[in-house]
Amino acid sequence: MSAIKREVVIGDCTLYLGDALAILPTLSPADLVVSDVPYSLTTGGVSKSSKTMSGIFAAHNYANDGQLVMATVPFPEMMSALYASLKEDADCYVMANDKNVHPLTDAAFKAGFQLHNLLVWDKITPTANRWYMKNLEFTIYLWKGRARTINNPSSKQLLRGGIDKELGHPTEKPVYLMSENVSNSSNAGDTVVDPFMGSGTTGAACVQLGRKFIGIEVHEPFFEMAVTRLRAAYDRPDMFSAVKADAA
Repeated sequence: MSAIKREVVIGDCTLYLGDALAILPTLSPADLVVSDVPYSLTTGGVSKSSKTMSGIFAAHNYANDGQLVMATVPFPEMMSALYASLKEDADCYVMANDKNVHPLTDAAFKAGFQLHNLLVWDKITPTANRWYMKNLEFTIYLWKGRARTINNPSSKQLLRGGIDKELGHPTEKPVYLMSENVSNSSNAGDTVVDPFMGSGTTGAACVQLGRKFIGIEVHEPFFEMAVTRLRAAYDRPDMFSAVKADAA
């Protein structure tokens, strides 16, 4: 039985519905991986009566069970699959919250990656918390093989900017954030893979920047969301334009 439940081609974007760990080994090696990977959240931190959490962590969205996004993949298997999916001398960007930076990086090292940098996104609007409000998310910037200079070496470690779109995905990221990574570590015509594409943000960045895109998503409603989004990105290239962000 094929691991691919559905395949949709939109311009230079190929989208697969199915399990990333089963599909990645069937693909040709890519030039770059950029992904907001799934991981479990800390559980038990908020009581049912607490009113401090809002947005995606509000009671009607999040059951406080650690599973904001379904199909969390163990980090060792995840990072080994990402390493194998890349060409030699290629970069890999994976997003994480503060508690998952260390275990994700450890799994990356064991898979064979080396660490370039820890990048920071200041999303301006914080998530309510009892132990300092959380306004930062992190990207682990890795490389395989030989390290390459990024296309814009003046880029800074911190990127500041708000969330520009809301498409219904609980952990959607803005296009400008993924565009920063895609533009710095790939060239026009290169193939970028997002094995956990969600609503297709990385794909929208690739459409704008002239990269080929391969996206994989296991959750069918999110897959359909990405299909709709990337069709719109080709029909209206400015629909998901990268909102200006401040590098600091």
